[in-house]
Amino acid sequence: MLLALFLVDAAAGLYLFLPLVGRRNAGVKFYRLILLTGASLALGAAIAHAMAAHRELAYADVAIVALTLVVWFVLRYPKRLIYRAASVLLGIAYLVAAVLAYHAAVRPPHLAWSIAGALASLALLGSVNLAMLLGHWYLVVRGMSIDPLKRLTIATLVTACVKIALVAVVVVVSWPGAFVKDIFFWMRALWGLLGPLALYPMVWGTVRTRSTMAATGILYVDVVAVVIGEVLGGWLSALTHLPL
Repeated sequence: MLLALFLVDAAAGLYLFLPLVGRRNAGVKFYRLILLTGASLALGAAIAHAMAAHRELAYADVAIVALTLVVWFVLRYPKRLIYRAASVLLGIAYLVAAVLAYHAAVRPPHLAWSIAGALASLALLGSVNLAMLLGHWYLVVRGMSIDPLKRLTIATLVTACVKIALVAVVVVVSWPGAFVKDIFFWMRALWGLLGPLALYPMVWGTVRTRSTMAATGILYVDVVAVVIGEVLGGWLSALTHLPL
């Protein structure tokens, strides 16, 4: 269940932050790359949910894959209703699947915790991973505007702050929680919460000077920190039934 949750959050975040890139900037091929990556992650989540005997969640993941195929085929018609409708439906499907997967894996006392936890996790995972992938894309598309990477870099800061705020609220509400004394909680906080904040000035400095290769290298470290943090956070959340 935790594996499926991680895969769904990563896929949803990648897709939902695509508008910050812009099709005109990165081109159709980059959008297809993200669609293919998201569909692969969703398919992995479907298999994990099926193995965990949650067929209804597996069907939701399969529906995401099917909608992704529709968006893939109508991607050449960006101004037509069929593309816009399919894109919006896919975004909604990702949001619903992420919340349902979070609620089933973490089992918090209230649905509001699931919504907050799912949105915060997918936002952090999506913004950081998409920024890293876009950094690589500058090696493919020479002369592309630096603005999309700037927007995603700022998004990584905002989503990290939102995640920190959510965890802080959980700590205050559940105080004194036994997890506060757990070394894994502090590893989660140092890697997944404070890590992105510490790396942000370096990423922004390289992006501002259009040093995309250097920015991509730092974003690699950022991705590792966020992935470790979210894996530990998911495990702690399942134990405490609160979004950590």
